[in-house]
Amino acid sequence: MERRKPCAQTKESLVTMVSFSSQLWKLTQAKLLTGKEHLVLQALASFKGDKGLFPSHTTIAIRAGCSCSTVIRALSKAYELGLVEKVARRNVHASGRIVRGTNLYTLKRIDLTEAKKLMKERTKKLKDALERKKRQFLNSFSMFQNQASHDSKSLISSKRNAHLSVQEYLSLIEVWGKESMEQKIAQE
Repeated sequence: MERRKPCAQTKESLVTMVSFSSQLWKLTQAKLLTGKEHLVLQALASFKGDKGLFPSHTTIAIRAGCSCSTVIRALSKAYELGLVEKVARRNVHASGRIVRGTNLYTLKRIDLTEAKKLMKERTKKLKDALERKKRQFLNSFSMFQNQASHDSKSLISSKRNAHLSVQEYLSLIEVWGKESMEQKIAQE
């Protein structure tokens, strides 16, 4: 019985898959990829064949044991790190209509230090955005708080420290809301 020799493309794809797999392990150990992202990218690599790599998001999700949204997030991170490149494919239907097909993926090798550098930049951008949102919230909150303390002092001093009824508290809150909205509109 004669043994079949694997074609060159199959050997190459096997080597690519093994090296891609070891690269994924290094990135996961360096905490640049989460466990789910690792599983998704391993599942993607397992579809490598002679004609290329073009599974759908659903097919990857089934093999990785996760949802399609997890696959999309993992692939987005892989694009960002430079691990995977995609080419959108278009198919011509029998009726002549052009329809979207599955993406054609290419697995890439990257340097670990380069990946760490990219992730540091991404983390810095996210922290800066979070800090901006925090400052905006605190500024609007302090403006509201200053206005509320001013109104409550005038209302309470007019009552000479008398106990306010529920209705008076509700009207005070309503005044604060109207004044803060007027200030926001004036600022815009």
